[in-house]
Amino acid sequence: MNAANRRLLCAAATALLLTAWMGEASAACTRRIVNRSSLTLVASQNGGPAFVVPPGRTRTVRLVEPGTFDLAAYCSPVLAPGIAPAAAAHLTYEAILDRCYIELGTNALATTFGRGTFGLQGTWPFTANMPRQGDIVLGPVAAEACQPR
Repeated sequence: MNAANRRLLCAAATALLLTAWMGEASAACTRRIVNRSSLTLVASQNGGPAFVVPPGRTRTVRLVEPGTFDLAAYCSPVLAPGIAPAAAAHLTYEAILDRCYIELGTNALATTFGRGTFGLQGTWPFTANMPRQGDIVLGPVAAEACQPR
């Protein structure tokens, strides 16, 4: 075997090892759930265990494949069975290669304006895809949200 063939064989073996080590390209993004309100935020990702984001705090989440978030904001920091949330939302997200985002709105006019352009998705008091695609923020909520109706 001459030197040129050995170099070619060595380069091919190195490329094969690197490809095997890197594995398949997968979607994965790190995003945040932010609680800017005085409410207690309880969230669950893909039906998994619930986690609490206290007022003024942030939780980092990893979006790997398409999935969902279930969000509920409670007036009391003490959570007990049977207490209804002041606000709740079920949000679907996408994770495609290096793009992760919360799906909003419907597909009507999506090719022209993008999903959720007209603000008809009804996520108040939650804001999705701000400040980054895939982030969720529970914005400041007025005290009236916790008053009996």
